[in-house]
Amino acid sequence: MRSGVLTSVHAFASDPDRGYFVLVLLAITVGGSLLLFALRASTVSSRVGYRFWSRETFLLSNNVILVVAALTVLLGTLYPLLLDALGGGKISVGPPYFNAAFVPLMVLLIVAMGLGLGAKWKTINPRELTRSLTSPALIAVVLGVAFPFIYDGQFNPSTSLAAALLTWLLLASWVDLKRRLRHQGWWRGLRQLNPGYYGMLLAHVGIGVTALGIAVVSHYDQQEDVYMAIGDEVKLGQYEFVFTAVTDVEGPNYSAVQGHVTVFKGGQLVAQLLPQKRNYHSRNQVMTEAAIDAALSRDIYVAMGEPLENNAWAMRLHVKPMIRCIWLGGLMMALGGVLAVWDKRYRRRRVDTNPSLQTPAALGE
Repeated sequence: MRSGVLTSVHAFASDPDRGYFVLVLLAITVGGSLLLFALRASTVSSRVGYRFWSRETFLLSNNVILVVAALTVLLGTLYPLLLDALGGGKISVGPPYFNAAFVPLMVLLIVAMGLGLGAKWKTINPRELTRSLTSPALIAVVLGVAFPFIYDGQFNPSTSLAAALLTWLLLASWVDLKRRLRHQGWWRGLRQLNPGYYGMLLAHVGIGVTALGIAVVSHYDQQEDVYMAIGDEVKLGQYEFVFTAVTDVEGPNYSAVQGHVTVFKGGQLVAQLLPQKRNYHSRNQVMTEAAIDAALSRDIYVAMGEPLENNAWAMRLHVKPMIRCIWLGGLMMALGGVLAVWDKRYRRRRVDTNPSLQTPAALGE
């Protein structure tokens, strides 16, 4: 993208030093990973077998789905270039393609993740797997259908599906946790579980939380471009925006016109937002500084556009419900990875490369 071949909002950098930085970062991450694999390849090889109905099969399915998803994104990105190079004209590939191709893959991924949590290593009887996951599946369907009615009072398929998938992952994780602790007390069993297992559960739930956040934001996002003079009030969803004043502000390297917008919900004060239109002195560049009121259940954005006659302004108002769930889910996945790395089983030093010379203590038995 930064080469200029692809047009993207991310291709904004014209400084070549940034390109060098990206190349060095890729060399460290990709090259380091390949080097680590090459050095440790002999120690991770194994010939352990497993049957079709097993956790290994569902893990393999997850990996295949992720590879297909990556190829889907690559195809959508490069297809316009290939078509143009072959003389087929210029086209653009946008959200309709990615929604149609990517969303079903992610649904399959989350379903396979839940099945993997309910399965056992090596093998499991299909009847046992069905018996253990039937109740979670039914509960997930019921709660998924009910969620849009509870949230907004009307049914929405995408939000219902995302809520069902999140519930499915939560209940499948609960089934796996309960099975691991069935032969010991909860307090003792929870203390004996390794950090890697907790990281796995946290990462799985994080994927469901992110999916729910994306679905809710995609359907319930509200935005409006409006004309607002001092004293004007605009209603957007459940919120009322009142434009109260405009003041001049001097910053360290800029001067700005600052708007004062008061937000109410049901007559109750929610936030005082101060969007700005900044003029940076060094480059004589005008930039918009949006004002944001963040909360776990929603974000409210106000941005000032261009000044209009009669001391009015073009304003852009946004209400994005549950957008924080997207970031929360990402943080949960990242924390899950940290917990997995923290697991001492993956940091234990090998005593000897010959398995016949290793003691049970060295093997962690």
